[in-house]
Amino acid sequence: MEDDHLPVRSFRLLKNTQVNVQDENALAIETSALGGGVYVEASDIPGGLWRDDRYLTVDIYHESHDVLVVLLSFTDEENRTITVHYGVLPRALTRLCLPLSALNGEKLFLDRYPGVMQAVLRGDAFVDRCSIKRFEVSTIPSVSARMFELSGMTLRSSPPAFSYDPTAYIDELGQLAWKEWPGKTKDEDELVCALQDEWRLSQQQEVSSAELGRYGGWRRLRYKATGYFRTEYDGQNWWFVDPEGYALFSAGMDCIHPSGSMRVSGMEHLTPPLPPKEGKFGEAWTNEGFSHGVANLIRAFGADWRAKWQALTERRLKGWGINTIGNWSAADFIAGSELPYVYPMRDFPSTEHRIFRDFPDVFSPEYERQAEAFARQLVPMKDDARMIGYFMRNEPHWAFVDGLDLTEQMLRSPHRFASKSHFVQWLYAKYKSVDQWNAAWGTSFNSFDDLYEPELIACWPESESRSEDFAIFNRMMIRRYVELPARFCKYADPHHLNLGMRYAWVGSDAVLEGCEAFDVFSINCYAMEPNREQIRSISERLNMPVMIGEFHFGAADAGMLAYGIRAVATQADRGLAYQYFVEQAAAIPELIGVHYFQWNDQPVLGRFDGENYQIGVVDVCHRPYQPFIEAMKRTHERMYEIRSGKASPLSQGPKEIPKTGF
Repeated sequence: MEDDHLPVRSFRLLKNTQVNVQDENALAIETSALGGGVYVEASDIPGGLWRDDRYLTVDIYHESHDVLVVLLSFTDEENRTITVHYGVLPRALTRLCLPLSALNGEKLFLDRYPGVMQAVLRGDAFVDRCSIKRFEVSTIPSVSARMFELSGMTLRSSPPAFSYDPTAYIDELGQLAWKEWPGKTKDEDELVCALQDEWRLSQQQEVSSAELGRYGGWRRLRYKATGYFRTEYDGQNWWFVDPEGYALFSAGMDCIHPSGSMRVSGMEHLTPPLPPKEGKFGEAWTNEGFSHGVANLIRAFGADWRAKWQALTERRLKGWGINTIGNWSAADFIAGSELPYVYPMRDFPSTEHRIFRDFPDVFSPEYERQAEAFARQLVPMKDDARMIGYFMRNEPHWAFVDGLDLTEQMLRSPHRFASKSHFVQWLYAKYKSVDQWNAAWGTSFNSFDDLYEPELIACWPESESRSEDFAIFNRMMIRRYVELPARFCKYADPHHLNLGMRYAWVGSDAVLEGCEAFDVFSINCYAMEPNREQIRSISERLNMPVMIGEFHFGAADAGMLAYGIRAVATQADRGLAYQYFVEQAAAIPELIGVHYFQWNDQPVLGRFDGENYQIGVVDVCHRPYQPFIEAMKRTHERMYEIRSGKASPLSQGPKEIPKTGF
């Protein structure tokens, strides 16, 4: 099939947008700070363009102050919409490539092509490519107006070539090369002096507190000790209770490790020459790419870099008031630390054929076998008193679609899932006969087995009974999805707390099905403050405490190009945002912990999936963001006074600015 060029003259303007048509294949687009873009409707372009498994490509160039978030949105005749979010670096021509097959909605994170940052799919479960009625190219709100060039929009039968001019986008320390900012490390000598000076100072000072017990609990409040972490409701507040019986509000830090790796593949044109994989900097190379942070530790400490990093980081955490090692932290750091930790379980049970994204065929024997094997990873840690508990998984991808109808998704598939057979048997038990079933649903099926034929159920009539049956079975599948692995986990490890699945958000009440099997309900919360009413509602519904597994803030005044999911103007504002969030959290009786994401800034050119957020406590040179740290220390010193009602939380946080999160 030949390539089709989409004529840019056909595009219409969204609000807050102006364009300059440069030629038949290129537009210069200007949007206000509110965002904007262009769109075409079905009447503006030849029919059938989106039907085949082709690739939509477009070149983007801009010279903004930060990453440009480009949205490609598709809407079908049923008003289902899928939007793909792309991150595009400034001052670097970038070719976006979208496989149209992605519009089936089965993947949340799309494959990363050369030069592109993260590509994330949002919206409905799928769109019908045979009935696309609208296509948009737009950008999200920013702190200022945007200008970008869009050219060469093409539908092609195979991925394009990616040929870029090389440019040194980052320096040898991993910092953005073409920008200056307060706190930027000038050279290797400054890096080495700063880290070695802090190391020497750390060896001269002990960090301890008479207020805290061995496991970080607050000595002023004590409950029954069991030798392991547990939860307690005292009539006013929920608490973690440490192995000695002391109350703990968990102030945690995620991803404590020497540094994340930059993905090199596809970004070679933007990197300076990297050290060879053999020799002094060999440990800076990982399966995911190259870690400038590790290379910088090697520069500062030589062959003993890991032990010195561990000791320095332990002192920092204790001195700054962090009392929990959060998810995805380095195993050797956990082993050598004195701090309590949480454990992120690996390889959540799945099945060869999945109902939607990562939602497995939960009624199949395969799922049960996988669940039992999954739980066995807890056995080696079952007697470790320092482990608070375990998260069964993080942010299930299926739950990113609000109100997802898993039952309908299952029936749309031609695969004969065990769960589909379970549904057919359940319907037979409920309705007894095909006639009664058809009467309830307003259908004309000949047999219950007709549900195994997707072509017979392409268009459902409106039916309250059918919708109700779908919703009931939806909940049945979610309940089994949760309860089965949770039960095996308790068999394998009866001592530690099941901390849940760290949902990205709760898109419907059905998501809570089966969560009574947890000891703590966990949710990630990217907001300026915790959602008090939602936390209270979940806690009352499940009769358990809630914890926040992730939150963060980035700022626009450092040498990074994306500020994360929540953003403020300066590092001082960022510290204030942390203080406001954690103090508000400590004042919520049902909430027993908040864990910050994450220890390190992400690489300028992106981690494995392209995220490149300024969200770290330390930068790539391991220099702390001092205003942020001072606010963190201040917050943790006041935390228990606020929790116990003896002090009031900060009443107002900083002004939020538009994010550059994908």
